[in-house]
Amino acid sequence: MRRLIVPGIGAILLFVFPAFCNCEARVQPNSIEICSVIINELSEGKISFKQAKEIAMAIANAGNKNFGKITCGDMWLFMSIVYVESGFRNNLINYQNCRGMFQVHAPSWASKFRIHYSDLLNLQTNADCGIQIFKYYLSLYRDVVPALSAYNSDHPYAAKGYARMVLSVRKRIKERYRQIYRLYHDAPVLVAQSRTK
Repeated sequence: MRRLIVPGIGAILLFVFPAFCNCEARVQPNSIEICSVIINELSEGKISFKQAKEIAMAIANAGNKNFGKITCGDMWLFMSIVYVESGFRNNLINYQNCRGMFQVHAPSWASKFRIHYSDLLNLQTNADCGIQIFKYYLSLYRDVVPALSAYNSDHPYAAKGYARMVLSVRKRIKERYRQIYRLYHDAPVLVAQSRTK
């Protein structure tokens, strides 16, 4: 009897809460809006909602271009990389000549992508390059942790602390996304009003 009850409850939960059980692997409506709110919050309001939406769209477009689709789980991961790398600032150039929100290393990657260093400060170009680099390391190492480590250090085990930091931020983004998702469906007018503040 127990064997029939547990799968039955699981099936009911999947039917009643499909968005939360399968959130990471689905493309959801309103995800750009929700991600924009999170970017605005993580930047402590330094990035306006309009700029946050441009960043979210650039990441989503780059994910679609490089992976064929982008899910919530993908967005959370890419947003986490950007948050750790640059705090969502696209005009950033560090002392090693890493540029833009994904902090793409200009000397090594610009030539591979056949672009000028200055192109890496274009929001969409930077997102395309950053996600392409991550995809390269993911296909090479076939696991997120070594791929993230290599993204930061060019070596799969040199920057495990960086990988853990990105995954920790991803967890925070995921939790906040779910909170806002619930609000969006319970009171979409309130969410819309919060964007205008």
